[in-house]
Amino acid sequence: MAVHGRPTKRARRTRVTAEPYLLDMRAFPGAKERAGAATFRANVRGFLARHASPAPPPAEWGQEEAVLGDAGAVWQVGFRVGGEGEAAVVVMDVVEEDVPRARRVHCDHCTVAGWSRHPVCGKKYHFIIRNDNMPRCKACRRCGLMVEMFQTRCPSCSHGSGFSPDESEDWDYVQIDNPRHLLHGVVHENGFGHLVRINGHQGGSSLLTGYQLMDFWDRVCRYLRVRKVSVMDVSKKFEVDYRVLHAVATGCSWYGQWGFKLGSGSFGITSETYCKAIENLSSVPLSHFFPHSRSPRNQLQDTIAFYQSLSKRPLTTFRDLFLYVLGLVANKSVHNHLVTMHKKEIVYDVNLREGNWTDEEIKRAVDVALKVLRAADSWVAMRSLKAATTHPIGSLELVDYCLKTISGTRTFDGMVVVVRCNSETNTIEYRLTNETILPPKNVSLPTQEHLLRDIKFLYDALLCPHTMHPYKPEQIHDQAKRSAMILLDCKQFLNHYDLEEDFLPQNQSVLHIWCQVELLDQVDDPPSLPAELLTLPQTATVADLKMEAMRTFRDVYLMLQSFVPNQLLDCPTAGATTQVKLLFGAKGTVHIQGKCVGGERRVAIYRMERGVDKWTVNCSCGAMDDDGERMLSCDSCHVWQHTRCAGISDFDQVPRRYVCASCKLLHKPKMYSSFSNKRCKTTGSFSHASGSLWRSHIR
Repeated sequence: MAVHGRPTKRARRTRVTAEPYLLDMRAFPGAKERAGAATFRANVRGFLARHASPAPPPAEWGQEEAVLGDAGAVWQVGFRVGGEGEAAVVVMDVVEEDVPRARRVHCDHCTVAGWSRHPVCGKKYHFIIRNDNMPRCKACRRCGLMVEMFQTRCPSCSHGSGFSPDESEDWDYVQIDNPRHLLHGVVHENGFGHLVRINGHQGGSSLLTGYQLMDFWDRVCRYLRVRKVSVMDVSKKFEVDYRVLHAVATGCSWYGQWGFKLGSGSFGITSETYCKAIENLSSVPLSHFFPHSRSPRNQLQDTIAFYQSLSKRPLTTFRDLFLYVLGLVANKSVHNHLVTMHKKEIVYDVNLREGNWTDEEIKRAVDVALKVLRAADSWVAMRSLKAATTHPIGSLELVDYCLKTISGTRTFDGMVVVVRCNSETNTIEYRLTNETILPPKNVSLPTQEHLLRDIKFLYDALLCPHTMHPYKPEQIHDQAKRSAMILLDCKQFLNHYDLEEDFLPQNQSVLHIWCQVELLDQVDDPPSLPAELLTLPQTATVADLKMEAMRTFRDVYLMLQSFVPNQLLDCPTAGATTQVKLLFGAKGTVHIQGKCVGGERRVAIYRMERGVDKWTVNCSCGAMDDDGERMLSCDSCHVWQHTRCAGISDFDQVPRRYVCASCKLLHKPKMYSSFSNKRCKTTGSFSHASGSLWRSHIR
């Protein structure tokens, strides 16, 4: 596999590694492990020097080529999972990719994350935890022999030269981008990164859950001082789009537990619109599905009522319902859930009893229910038992409390009340029986299979905009349907680590200055340079600041190899010997104007992560940049817009000729493009209409 190649000689010369030892994965980085530098590029090099070892070369064939040809080096860091005596070892591969030597220069992830105008960095680092349970072989294109993925030569044909250099590099990229990796994150040298995938238990992980993998990745990013991380949330769980389900149940995406917020919603959706959609959909009352009529209940009503009868606190909205059902599934021992109820539910029971009924009233209600069960002498559905006891007891709330606490009640003649869950009818049933013939313990609760089936059904009926169950009032239903569509369209989330208060190291002996560069002589769509963090001594002068800025931007960005700073825009009259601390303080921001001296055309390919193609997005939904959704361009003005916004379904073919509405209104002639391959585009495999999309399994 590609992540097990021998590092290049250049990488071995420039880094001296210490003797590696296993780190505790669940406690990393620990109290003793601290990243001293302020930038990601310095911290990742120090981390690899202290804890990584070069990946061992394949022993079978004596391979001498490096990973990604001459463009990459692979390092391995070992982590211990579990306690002593039961510990397992997990290896994280760090692929250090030298972008100028690599085949893939530009980053599709940056394009849809809103960083398409960033210049290309000189290096990027892939952090990979492989799935060792999956096969890692591929057929030789010449003889068909199954060969290990990391091998670049076939042993059975042409004396081990079965693959050309291009084919070998393709194999490396295929393995690096393997969708079955348990963890794959990539970080550019400027500290902007992407979480490509997380695969927990449902994705094939035998040791770590999706939550544990995500928590580990978050700690790695904080330790290495990664600045920002994007994630495309297209993960599946319970056979549904989990970003919608989790947002309704908790108010944020699954990644929101680690600080991720909506970056740029597809189709021009803003953060305000996204938050409002969550609130509108999660607050829909369940009472809309129970009109005052005597018509028989449908499956949806029975399912909602079933979980309302299970819960010890009221379930009145979509959020209450899905949060309770997800809590049942997440509990390690589902059958003990009612015994270990959430403290809020226990408090609810105590307040309910002490505030309304005396012991005599509760005892009388229980006696009424026992009398009905004794007369029936068979299993009685909760709905029927409630109907038979409501009139004699006189209080519907007291009936609910009685039925939720009656399980296990013993009578004077040795009988006991047992409760079971009927998965076929989605009902709770009661029976008074002899203690000697009790059913198996805790059969009153739904099984895991039952819960997963109901989550899929409830999602389709209540949250999926394409299959949502109709209900009245229609205005609420239409609003819920629009909100569900908004949540489905919001997939791009960002975590801004550099905006947190403790991002910078606490070091009073140095200055931390954010430097923003403005390039001269940049016309016609200039690149957008992120601010870079400069670390300077307390006595640094303006001349030192310019020198450090020149060194930093030359090291990080390939197009700035000849960058020369001219002046400080904030203080244009400041002399070269003026101290920086007097101008900007210990943690300030400076704007520097400069230019690249000659040779800019030579590095034009590195100007932006979006590539060298010039394209303009101007869609009717408000989108002004590529958001990963399917788009097409007008044959007259060549402006891109979403196919959906143009009235074309994501699953329909794009017409051979297309003219946008604006050009039709202006009566422009059809100047058809000669580039047929640009009629429709998606960024990488991000479009949900792609049939080959591999979705991460976060659990």
